[in-house]
Amino acid sequence: MKKNYFLLVLLSFVMLTMNAQFVDDMEAYSDGDPIYTVDEGGHWTDWACGGTCALLSSSVHARSGDLSGYVSDDNAMDAVLDLGDKIFGNWGLEFWMYVPAGKEAYMNLQGTVPITGGTFPTGNWYFNEASLDPGNGYMDFSTANPDYQAAFTYPEDQWFRIVLNFDISTGISTSTFEMYIDGNEVVSAGTPFASWNDADQVYDYSDTISLGGIDLYSISTNNQYWVDDFNYVEGSIVLGNEDFSTKGFRSAMNNGTLTLKAQENINSVAVYNMLGQQVYNANVNAMQSTVDMSNLSNGTYIVKVNINGTEGSVKVIR
Repeated sequence: MKKNYFLLVLLSFVMLTMNAQFVDDMEAYSDGDPIYTVDEGGHWTDWACGGTCALLSSSVHARSGDLSGYVSDDNAMDAVLDLGDKIFGNWGLEFWMYVPAGKEAYMNLQGTVPITGGTFPTGNWYFNEASLDPGNGYMDFSTANPDYQAAFTYPEDQWFRIVLNFDISTGISTSTFEMYIDGNEVVSAGTPFASWNDADQVYDYSDTISLGGIDLYSISTNNQYWVDDFNYVEGSIVLGNEDFSTKGFRSAMNNGTLTLKAQENINSVAVYNMLGQQVYNANVNAMQSTVDMSNLSNGTYIVKVNINGTEGSVKVIR
Protein backbone atom coordinates (compact mmCIF):
# COMPACT_ATOMS: atom_id res chain seq x y z
CA MET A 1 0.00 0.00 0.00
CA LYS A 2 3.02 2.27 0.14
CA LYS A 3 4.66 3.95 -2.82
CA ASN A 4 6.16 7.29 -3.80
CA TYR A 5 3.86 9.18 -6.12
CA PHE A 6 6.74 10.72 -8.09
CA LEU A 7 4.61 11.83 -11.03
CA LEU A 8 2.11 13.60 -8.85
CA VAL A 9 4.81 15.25 -6.73
CA LEU A 10 6.48 16.50 -9.88
CA LEU A 11 3.14 17.90 -10.96
CA SER A 12 3.02 19.79 -7.63
CA PHE A 13 -0.25 18.93 -5.99
CA VAL A 14 -2.14 21.80 -4.43
CA MET A 15 -5.05 22.09 -2.07
CA LEU A 16 -8.53 21.27 -3.43
CA THR A 17 -11.12 22.86 -1.19
CA MET A 18 -13.96 25.35 -1.05
CA ASN A 19 -15.29 25.18 2.52
CA ALA A 20 -12.95 25.10 5.52
CA GLN A 21 -14.29 23.34 8.61
CA PHE A 22 -11.54 24.68 10.83
CA VAL A 23 -7.96 25.89 10.72
CA ASP A 24 -5.88 25.68 13.89
CA ASP A 25 -2.31 26.97 14.07
CA MET A 26 -2.35 26.33 17.84
CA GLU A 27 -1.56 29.96 18.64
CA ALA A 28 -4.84 30.63 20.50
CA TYR A 29 -3.84 28.63 23.58
CA SER A 30 -1.60 29.39 26.57
CA ASP A 31 1.76 27.70 26.82
CA GLY A 32 1.58 24.66 29.10
CA ASP A 33 -2.22 24.62 29.40
CA PRO A 34 -4.51 21.74 28.38
CA ILE A 35 -6.21 22.21 24.99
CA TYR A 36 -9.82 21.27 25.65
CA THR A 37 -12.31 23.32 23.66
CA VAL A 38 -15.29 20.99 23.22
CA ASP A 39 -17.27 22.75 25.96
CA GLU A 40 -17.08 25.96 23.93
CA GLY A 41 -18.00 24.25 20.66
CA GLY A 42 -14.39 23.71 19.62
CA HIS A 43 -12.73 20.70 18.00
CA TRP A 44 -10.40 19.52 20.79
CA THR A 45 -11.63 16.99 23.33
CA ASP A 46 -10.22 13.82 24.94
CA TRP A 47 -11.05 10.19 25.65
CA ALA A 48 -13.83 10.86 28.18
CA CYS A 49 -11.40 12.38 30.70
CA GLY A 50 -13.14 15.75 30.95
CA GLY A 51 -9.99 17.65 30.06
CA THR A 52 -7.57 15.87 32.38
CA CYS A 53 -5.89 13.89 29.57
CA ALA A 54 -6.14 16.61 26.90
CA LEU A 55 -3.47 17.78 24.50
CA LEU A 56 -1.05 20.33 25.99
CA SER A 57 -0.02 23.64 24.47
CA SER A 58 3.76 23.82 24.09
CA SER A 59 6.41 26.32 23.03
CA VAL A 60 9.20 23.71 22.90
CA HIS A 61 8.61 23.12 19.18
CA ALA A 62 6.38 24.94 16.70
CA ARG A 63 6.14 24.68 12.95
CA SER A 64 4.64 28.17 12.69
CA GLY A 65 4.28 30.88 15.30
CA ASP A 66 5.27 30.08 18.87
CA LEU A 67 3.04 27.19 19.95
CA SER A 68 2.05 23.67 19.00
CA GLY A 69 0.22 20.76 20.61
CA TYR A 70 2.25 18.31 22.71
CA VAL A 71 1.58 14.61 23.31
CA SER A 72 3.73 13.75 26.30
CA ASP A 73 5.63 10.74 27.62
CA ASP A 74 3.43 10.21 30.69
CA ASN A 75 1.62 7.19 29.14
CA ALA A 76 -1.68 8.82 30.16
CA MET A 77 -2.48 11.59 27.66
CA ASP A 78 -5.41 10.71 25.38
CA ALA A 79 -6.32 13.76 23.31
CA VAL A 80 -8.95 13.67 20.57
CA LEU A 81 -9.43 15.90 17.53
CA ASP A 82 -13.16 15.96 16.77
CA LEU A 83 -13.86 15.71 13.01
CA GLY A 84 -17.61 16.00 13.35
CA ASP A 85 -18.98 12.45 12.89
CA LYS A 86 -19.28 12.86 9.11
CA ILE A 87 -21.39 10.24 7.32
CA PHE A 88 -21.50 11.75 3.82
CA GLY A 89 -19.42 13.95 1.52
CA ASN A 90 -15.69 14.44 0.92
CA TRP A 91 -13.39 15.61 3.72
CA GLY A 92 -9.71 16.45 3.89
CA LEU A 93 -7.41 16.88 6.87
CA GLU A 94 -3.80 17.99 6.96
CA PHE A 95 -1.49 18.65 9.88
CA TRP A 96 2.20 18.64 10.75
CA MET A 97 4.01 16.38 13.19
CA TYR A 98 7.40 16.42 14.95
CA VAL A 99 8.89 13.27 16.50
CA PRO A 100 12.29 13.60 18.24
CA ALA A 101 15.02 11.07 17.42
CA GLY A 102 14.49 7.77 19.20
CA LYS A 103 11.03 8.68 20.49
CA GLU A 104 7.86 6.89 19.52
CA ALA A 105 4.37 8.10 18.69
CA TYR A 106 0.92 6.67 18.28
CA MET A 107 -2.51 7.71 17.01
CA ASN A 108 -5.65 6.20 15.53
CA LEU A 109 -8.83 7.15 13.71
CA GLN A 110 -12.08 6.94 15.63
CA GLY A 111 -15.50 6.08 14.20
CA THR A 112 -17.44 8.34 16.55
CA VAL A 113 -16.86 11.23 18.98
CA PRO A 114 -17.51 11.63 21.93
CA ILE A 115 -15.69 8.41 22.74
CA THR A 116 -16.86 5.77 25.17
CA GLY A 117 -15.39 2.36 24.37
CA GLY A 118 -13.79 3.48 21.13
CA THR A 119 -14.22 2.32 17.52
CA PHE A 120 -11.14 1.83 15.33
CA PRO A 121 -11.98 1.94 11.59
CA THR A 122 -8.37 1.44 10.46
CA GLY A 123 -6.57 0.12 13.52
CA ASN A 124 -3.45 1.70 15.02
CA TRP A 125 -0.80 4.03 13.64
CA TYR A 126 2.65 3.34 15.09
CA PHE A 127 5.69 5.56 14.70
CA ASN A 128 8.86 3.75 15.91
CA GLU A 129 6.80 1.02 17.55
CA ALA A 130 8.12 0.00 20.99
CA SER A 131 11.13 2.28 20.29
CA LEU A 132 12.62 -0.45 18.07
CA ASP A 133 12.28 1.06 14.58
CA PRO A 134 13.19 4.80 14.47
CA GLY A 135 11.99 6.65 11.39
CA ASN A 136 9.58 3.88 10.41
CA GLY A 137 5.93 3.20 11.12
CA TYR A 138 2.77 1.54 9.90
CA MET A 139 -1.02 1.58 10.04
CA ASP A 140 -2.44 -1.83 10.93
CA PHE A 141 -5.72 -2.46 9.17
CA SER A 142 -5.15 -6.01 10.46
CA THR A 143 -2.98 -6.80 13.47
CA ALA A 144 -2.70 -10.43 12.31
CA ASN A 145 -2.06 -9.98 8.59
CA PRO A 146 1.08 -8.00 7.59
CA ASP A 147 -0.27 -7.70 4.03
CA TYR A 148 -2.79 -5.24 5.49
CA GLN A 149 -0.31 -3.10 7.37
CA ALA A 150 0.49 0.10 5.45
CA ALA A 151 4.15 0.88 6.13
CA PHE A 152 5.74 4.33 5.94
CA THR A 153 8.86 6.29 6.79
CA TYR A 154 9.12 9.69 8.44
CA PRO A 155 11.99 12.09 9.27
CA GLU A 156 13.04 12.39 12.90
CA ASP A 157 13.81 15.76 14.52
CA GLN A 158 11.93 17.75 11.88
CA TRP A 159 8.38 18.67 10.98
CA PHE A 160 6.63 16.51 8.39
CA ARG A 161 3.18 16.76 6.87
CA ILE A 162 0.32 14.27 7.12
CA VAL A 163 -2.58 14.46 4.64
CA LEU A 164 -5.79 12.42 4.83
CA ASN A 165 -8.67 12.51 2.35
CA PHE A 166 -11.95 10.72 2.98
CA ASP A 167 -14.52 9.93 0.27
CA ILE A 168 -17.89 9.31 1.91
CA SER A 169 -19.86 10.46 -1.14
CA THR A 170 -21.74 7.15 -1.41
CA GLY A 171 -22.24 6.79 2.32
CA ILE A 172 -20.18 5.73 5.31
CA SER A 173 -20.63 1.99 4.68
CA THR A 174 -18.77 2.27 1.36
CA SER A 175 -16.37 5.06 2.33
CA THR A 176 -12.74 5.14 1.22
CA PHE A 177 -9.68 7.19 2.09
CA GLU A 178 -6.07 7.95 1.23
CA MET A 179 -3.09 9.09 3.29
CA TYR A 180 0.24 10.77 2.59
CA ILE A 181 3.10 11.11 5.09
CA ASP A 182 6.02 13.40 4.28
CA GLY A 183 5.05 13.55 0.62
CA ASN A 184 4.76 9.78 0.17
CA GLU A 185 1.55 7.92 -0.54
CA VAL A 186 0.98 5.47 2.33
CA VAL A 187 -2.64 4.54 1.67
CA SER A 188 -3.78 4.78 -1.94
CA ALA A 189 -7.01 6.48 -3.01
CA GLY A 190 -9.98 4.15 -2.97
CA THR A 191 -8.79 2.10 0.03
CA PRO A 192 -11.78 1.17 2.21
CA PHE A 193 -12.09 3.28 5.36
CA ALA A 194 -12.37 0.09 7.37
CA SER A 195 -10.33 -2.63 9.05
CA TRP A 196 -9.48 -5.98 7.45
CA ASN A 197 -11.34 -9.06 8.65
CA ASP A 198 -8.97 -12.02 8.30
CA ALA A 199 -11.62 -14.61 9.05
CA ASP A 200 -13.99 -13.47 6.29
CA GLN A 201 -11.29 -12.03 3.99
CA VAL A 202 -13.15 -8.72 3.57
CA TYR A 203 -12.90 -5.15 4.78
CA ASP A 204 -15.05 -4.80 7.87
CA TYR A 205 -17.08 -1.58 8.25
CA SER A 206 -18.52 -2.45 11.67
CA ASP A 207 -16.33 0.20 13.39
CA THR A 208 -16.85 2.76 10.61
CA ILE A 209 -19.82 4.49 12.20
CA SER A 210 -18.72 7.88 10.88
CA LEU A 211 -15.60 9.97 10.39
CA GLY A 212 -15.42 10.74 14.08
CA GLY A 213 -11.95 11.97 14.97
CA ILE A 214 -8.28 11.25 15.61
CA ASP A 215 -7.05 9.95 18.96
CA LEU A 216 -3.58 11.21 19.95
CA TYR A 217 -2.46 8.83 22.69
CA SER A 218 0.68 8.65 24.81
CA ILE A 219 1.35 4.96 24.27
CA SER A 220 4.48 4.62 26.44
CA THR A 221 6.95 6.48 28.64
CA ASN A 222 9.08 6.96 25.51
CA ASN A 223 6.18 8.52 23.59
CA GLN A 224 6.79 12.15 22.64
CA TYR A 225 5.59 14.23 19.71
CA TRP A 226 4.23 17.62 18.71
CA VAL A 227 1.47 18.56 16.22
CA ASP A 228 0.72 21.88 14.53
CA ASP A 229 -1.08 23.70 11.70
CA PHE A 230 -4.30 21.70 11.34
CA ASN A 231 -6.50 22.33 8.32
CA TYR A 232 -9.82 20.47 7.95
CA VAL A 233 -11.90 21.08 4.84
CA GLU A 234 -14.92 19.94 2.91
CA GLY A 235 -13.27 18.61 -0.22
CA SER A 236 -9.78 17.15 -0.55
CA ILE A 237 -6.25 18.18 0.33
CA VAL A 238 -3.22 17.00 -1.58
CA LEU A 239 0.49 17.76 -1.62
CA GLY A 240 1.14 21.40 -2.32
CA ASN A 241 3.51 23.78 -4.00
CA GLU A 242 3.72 26.90 -1.84
CA ASP A 243 4.19 29.27 -4.79
CA PHE A 244 1.13 27.85 -6.51
CA SER A 245 -1.16 27.68 -3.47
CA THR A 246 -0.43 31.29 -2.51
CA LYS A 247 -2.14 32.35 -5.74
CA GLY A 248 -5.46 31.61 -4.07
CA PHE A 249 -6.23 28.58 -6.19
CA ARG A 250 -9.47 26.73 -5.36
CA SER A 251 -11.36 23.96 -7.11
CA ALA A 252 -14.69 22.18 -6.66
CA MET A 253 -16.61 19.47 -8.50
CA ASN A 254 -20.41 19.67 -8.72
CA ASN A 255 -22.59 17.40 -10.88
CA GLY A 256 -19.78 16.70 -13.33
CA THR A 257 -18.67 20.34 -13.65
CA LEU A 258 -15.28 21.32 -12.30
CA THR A 259 -14.94 24.96 -11.22
CA LEU A 260 -11.46 26.50 -10.95
CA LYS A 261 -10.78 29.84 -9.30
CA ALA A 262 -7.64 31.83 -8.51
CA GLN A 263 -6.68 35.30 -7.37
CA GLU A 264 -4.50 35.64 -10.47
CA ASN A 265 -4.99 34.86 -14.15
CA ILE A 266 -5.48 31.19 -15.06
CA ASN A 267 -3.66 30.80 -18.36
CA SER A 268 -4.53 27.23 -19.27
CA VAL A 269 -6.14 24.02 -18.04
CA ALA A 270 -5.50 20.43 -19.12
CA VAL A 271 -7.08 17.22 -17.80
CA TYR A 272 -5.38 13.81 -17.82
CA ASN A 273 -6.71 10.38 -16.91
CA MET A 274 -4.65 8.06 -14.70
CA LEU A 275 -3.06 6.51 -17.80
CA GLY A 276 -1.51 9.89 -18.57
CA GLN A 277 -3.77 10.52 -21.57
CA GLN A 278 -4.94 14.11 -22.10
CA VAL A 279 -8.73 14.21 -22.27
CA TYR A 280 -9.25 18.00 -22.19
CA ASN A 281 -7.28 21.21 -22.67
CA ALA A 282 -8.15 24.87 -23.01
CA ASN A 283 -6.63 28.33 -22.91
CA VAL A 284 -8.46 30.37 -20.27
CA ASN A 285 -6.87 33.78 -19.54
CA ALA A 286 -9.29 34.54 -16.71
CA MET A 287 -9.43 34.14 -12.93
CA GLN A 288 -12.21 31.53 -13.17
CA SER A 289 -12.81 28.56 -15.43
CA THR A 290 -15.31 25.70 -15.62
CA VAL A 291 -14.61 22.30 -17.14
CA ASP A 292 -17.51 20.09 -18.20
CA MET A 293 -16.43 16.57 -17.20
CA SER A 294 -19.91 15.03 -17.39
CA ASN A 295 -19.01 13.15 -20.57
CA LEU A 296 -15.96 11.49 -18.95
CA SER A 297 -16.01 8.13 -17.20
CA ASN A 298 -16.18 8.08 -13.42
CA GLY A 299 -12.73 7.92 -11.88
CA THR A 300 -9.69 9.95 -10.84
CA TYR A 301 -8.17 12.66 -13.05
CA ILE A 302 -5.18 14.99 -12.85
CA VAL A 303 -6.02 18.60 -13.73
CA LYS A 304 -2.94 20.59 -14.74
CA VAL A 305 -3.32 24.34 -14.29
CA ASN A 306 -1.05 27.23 -15.26
CA ILE A 307 -1.53 30.41 -13.22
CA ASN A 308 0.48 33.36 -14.49
CA GLY A 309 3.32 31.07 -15.56
CA THR A 310 3.32 28.95 -12.38
CA GLU A 311 2.21 25.39 -12.99
CA GLY A 312 0.57 22.97 -10.60
CA SER A 313 -1.95 20.14 -10.56
CA VAL A 314 -4.87 18.83 -8.57
CA LYS A 315 -6.39 15.40 -8.38
CA VAL A 316 -10.14 15.33 -8.85
CA ILE A 317 -12.63 12.49 -8.64
CA ARG A 318 -15.37 12.45 -11.27
